Amino acid sequence: MRGLVPYRLLAVLSVAMAANGSFAQGTGKVRMKIDPEASFEYVVDHRFRMRQLEVELSTGAHHFSIWAPQRAIVDTQVVVEDGRTKELVLRLPFAKDYLVYQRDLRRYEGQRRAYRLAPVLVTGGAAIYTAACFLQLKKAHDQLEEDQAAYEAGTAPHQITVLKTVDIPAHKEDFRKARTRFLIASGATLACAGATAYLFHRSAKVKRPEYRDAEKIRFDGLSWMPGPSGGTWQGGLTWNFAR
Repeated sequence: MRGLVPYRLLAVLSVAMAANGSFAQGTGKVRMKIDPEASFEYVVDHRFRMRQLEVELSTGAHHFSIWAPQRAIVDTQVVVEDGRTKELVLRLPFAKDYLVYQRDLRRYEGQRRAYRLAPVLVTGGAAIYTAACFLQLKKAHDQLEEDQAAYEAGTAPHQITVLKTVDIPAHKEDFRKARTRFLIASGATLACAGATAYLFHRSAKVKRPEYRDAEKIRFDGLSWMPGPSGGTWQGGLTWNFAR
């Protein structure tokens, strides 16, 4: 029995040394240099969700999942070394869903301008032309009144003859043409105004594209969020309603 003591003692010492080695594991730091800096978050080792710019971890390899609004999740691994600080420099790419949303938004805004700006410009041009036609009509009308006044006040036979046979018929024709142009321009302006109102109403029914951050939903998968009171569990649930 005495011969067994050294072996038992050796086993106990081996376990103690192994335990002491595990407790003496070193730590290092990871400094986050992520673009965008103000809004990124990350999950360490698939468990702990953080926002700190610098985190202290045990030595060895650690998994990082990094995300920011409108950006894609990037998974990477950092090997932490004892007593050293490593910098994780990364620029998060835009999410594909966000790029599609930006494309749809540009298309929506372009169609909205086409439905609203172009008709307004055409209607405005038609209104200006109608105003010019009205001024020409008024000028032709005033000219006829002057001819009529000159005819009634005239005393020279030659002057009266010229007014009756040349001036007044020519000015009547000018008045008739000016009136026709004014009526056509007025009708065109009213038609343009009606079309503009219709296009405004139609464009108001077109739904503006909305962005739903699918990467955020994926990132919000079950994770532990450290806090002053210990932390909270966070979870995300996605359901495909298209099925």
